[in-house]
Amino acid sequence: MLYTTLYSVFFILFAGYFAKRVGALKQSQAGVLFDFVIMFAMPCLILSKIYHLDINPHLFIYIFMGFISSVIAALFAVLVGKIFKFNSATLISIFLLTTFGNTLFIGIPIVTTLFGDDIIGEVVLYDAFAGALPISIFGPFILSLDSKKRPSIIKLAKKVLFFPPFIGLVLGLVCKIFTIPEFVFVPFESLGSTATPVALFAIGLSLSFGAIKSSYKGTIIVILSKTLLTPFIFISIVNLIGLERTISILNAFYLCSMPTATIACALVIKANKDADLAVSTVAFGLLFLALSAPLIKFML
Repeated sequence: MLYTTLYSVFFILFAGYFAKRVGALKQSQAGVLFDFVIMFAMPCLILSKIYHLDINPHLFIYIFMGFISSVIAALFAVLVGKIFKFNSATLISIFLLTTFGNTLFIGIPIVTTLFGDDIIGEVVLYDAFAGALPISIFGPFILSLDSKKRPSIIKLAKKVLFFPPFIGLVLGLVCKIFTIPEFVFVPFESLGSTATPVALFAIGLSLSFGAIKSSYKGTIIVILSKTLLTPFIFISIVNLIGLERTISILNAFYLCSMPTATIACALVIKANKDADLAVSTVAFGLLFLALSAPLIKFML
């Protein structure tokens, strides 16, 4: 069943890549698809799923555990990078690319295969508090560590507050106060259902495999740290605390193992850090998913 989902993920990814290779679409057009997903599909998906989600306070503990596991793995990756004497731009890129995973677009098809569609709300919550919000707040600071110029707090706050998925999250929480007829959410569900396939196609359209020649060491470090070390740290924390392995905990376990988020790649490139590493990490991280997704089941 898991391999069926992985087949679907890779089919859509390589459909986008194939469209670029044969000239049917240009790589630059991926931006339009990403804009549609971020501006419309994601907010609709988040609003609907958060409204229907029975939010348990324990979920935030599991999300925090997943995020901390990613940060610890990222620090380890940076330490290994220092041993290889990578420059500061590469080390900063390694940290950001290891910390943030593609929990929404890659995570949803995988965990829904394992736990059913009812888990999507928890995936959306995890992505918001372990992905979208922290990368929006801390990402610019991390990327400016080797620069004298620091990002404005006010600009960061505006960026977060007016980020469409964040607006969808807030509206979803506000709507929970009221009883809203189900038919109201039908168009939101329709638009939201396009988020994953369109995003996967756009990722495929923007994939590039040529950059690996100059960044294979860093790519290996990031991929192994993100997809294998992070979930190992997470399940070690679970065992150490003695938590029961509920579906919510297992969901967070799988989500923290997802390969590098596309938005992290985009931020690294935009900040003029190690662009080759960023592109290679996303491209080969997705390919490695075929091995890592079944492999981490042995950690349980």
